[in-house]
Amino acid sequence: MKKWALSASLFLLFIGFSLGLPHSASASGSNRPQASHFVLPIVKRDSLLNGLQLITLEQPGTGSISAHLRINSGGLFDLAGKGGLADITAAMLRKGCGGLTAKNIADTVEQLGLTVNIATSWDSTDIVISGPTDTLDPVFDLLGKMVISPTFDQKEIEPLKQARTAALSTEVQEDAVTVRRKALEIVFGSHPFGRPLHGTAESLGQITRQDLLYFHNRFYIANNSQLVVTGDVTGDQVTKLGRSKLGAWKKGEKIPPTFKPPEPQAARRVIIIDRPEGQPAQAVVAQLGVSRRADDYFAAAVMADVLGRQIAQITSVHDATRTTSDLEARLLAGPLIVSLKAAPGDLGGDLAVVLDAMGSLQANPPSNDRVDSAKSRMISGMADRLKTTAGAAELVLDIETFGLGRDYMINFADRVNAVSPADVQRAAQNYLKPNSVTIVIAGPASRLEDPMKKIGAVAVLK
Repeated sequence: MKKWALSASLFLLFIGFSLGLPHSASASGSNRPQASHFVLPIVKRDSLLNGLQLITLEQPGTGSISAHLRINSGGLFDLAGKGGLADITAAMLRKGCGGLTAKNIADTVEQLGLTVNIATSWDSTDIVISGPTDTLDPVFDLLGKMVISPTFDQKEIEPLKQARTAALSTEVQEDAVTVRRKALEIVFGSHPFGRPLHGTAESLGQITRQDLLYFHNRFYIANNSQLVVTGDVTGDQVTKLGRSKLGAWKKGEKIPPTFKPPEPQAARRVIIIDRPEGQPAQAVVAQLGVSRRADDYFAAAVMADVLGRQIAQITSVHDATRTTSDLEARLLAGPLIVSLKAAPGDLGGDLAVVLDAMGSLQANPPSNDRVDSAKSRMISGMADRLKTTAGAAELVLDIETFGLGRDYMINFADRVNAVSPADVQRAAQNYLKPNSVTIVIAGPASRLEDPMKKIGAVAVLK
């Protein structure tokens, strides 16, 4: 009865957003509509001869359009010693392309009332251009020029690198950033996830124009990409403009992420970055997590939610303690991180709570109530994501990037609701490593070093 009530509430939530149910082939090969806990927009698909997938979410009468192009390569493929290469390559797309200078691009964007957002993750590079309905043609034109013929003008590269370096220097002054970076460096070692996504001052300084040309030539290929267009547009319009503006985009060999997994840690390590007295301590407990493509991803996600809530509840007895937990599931297994901010005198007890909570989940299945609450939050989170067209478009792209299957949303709620307390315990046993986590702390070493020796081997960085 609880599951039915949850599904019914989601149906009512989405009824205003719906443009119709998707069709998906059943096991028998028919094209009958399949029931879904969500009412989803109709997705129209086409593809170009170069392999670029075209996906349209029609919303007539909105008066606006948005084109979201995803290239399924990101920071994971930065060259050795040149962290931030994917990010700099993407940022340079706005600095000149197809005969347009950086000023030409900026003027065009302003005159047409467009918004342009370009972002890089570990797994992808995303370009989103939005504007009024009558800008559809120039949006496609600008998008095509950006990905097919960027200029990579040397005069623009150096100022961009300097601006990025300045931003990084401000960011690393925050202890929360420092402890996270150090923890991931230890957990992942030489694996790409062991370095910052946007690079460091040193790695950015090593990037050359030739590196940008290499990255663009190797990874910016049509058959490694999908374009989702949403708003006041038809699938026929998208196909026609795709052919004319993006049909010349080259195809190439897609590069799989065949990186060697990080070496497992044999025992707990505690690193203390010495800080003066009189300020809260920052700490991170980090370990290897789970791939987004793992068969037991849903159980692992529920497990991470239950773990984080349990830690937050128990540590709340300390007024100054704040905790967050993140399971960063990527194409390859990313980190599982618990972050803490606490009074130095409370930190030892708070870290003990984290480790005990991990061990407890491995030894005993959580209560039904905790698991049901976590599942409800996951499904509600998906509902929130689908409230906006941008969220729906991003979800469609995630399904493609991570190979989740075209029936992903149809089965999402059922797969989440199928997770049992025993599944959560099993995920805890498979993934949690309380005896070999890395703990990095920024706080007064004189006060923290002795208590931390009860947790693991301690090293102090001055």
